[in-house]
Amino acid sequence: MMLDFLKTYVRAVSLDDARFDRFFASGVKRSDFLLFEESVVCEFKEIENFNVGNRVEHLVKKNKGAQTNLKRDLYNTISNALSTANQQIRETKNSLGSDEALGLVILENLIPTDLSVLSLIDAADRKMAQGLDSTDGVLCLDFVNTFIGTDGSYIRFAQIVVRNVERSEKLYALVGEMLDDFGGSHNTPIHEDFHISKADQIWKTNKTGQYQDYSATLNILGEPKE
Repeated sequence: MMLDFLKTYVRAVSLDDARFDRFFASGVKRSDFLLFEESVVCEFKEIENFNVGNRVEHLVKKNKGAQTNLKRDLYNTISNALSTANQQIRETKNSLGSDEALGLVILENLIPTDLSVLSLIDAADRKMAQGLDSTDGVLCLDFVNTFIGTDGSYIRFAQIVVRNVERSEKLYALVGEMLDDFGGSHNTPIHEDFHISKADQIWKTNKTGQYQDYSATLNILGEPKE
């Protein structure tokens, strides 16, 4: 959904355009887009083809019920996608001579029921703390799963994971503009400044370790700003 938007977004330029070929030597990885007058190098990754239930059953059996490394192992697919995206951003910056450009990874979850945007946020936060030297922020999206607000409305939650530095603050503002434009193109209201009091996710198995289901809850305090 976001990828289709970026392909036609007036503030995005596809790096697949032939005019960029001369900048990239054979075998050098390149990112997907330049955003906001080429001030942001953006790589888009979809999280799919990932059997969550099988992974949970394997991890429960391997760890014999221990939860210490469950998320680390479960998030391995997301973590690998982030590492690859970071490398693509780094090589794109080097090839274009754009060392000062901001680096943005967009993760979009395409797995219904067994995963949610909370998983992407958690995995991105862990990965950002460990490195991702060329990435200033990770925008986490999920359009296949929804949360239900206290008023009964359906919420598709999006979150950018950033560091507490000036570069990330600049990226945060630009991503906010992009999401406003995205909402306008889909005739969808965009709300911001949510105050989250609690966020939980649980992968449940039975006593024999057979996967049963996944649940995610998001508690929001106060009224968001539109």
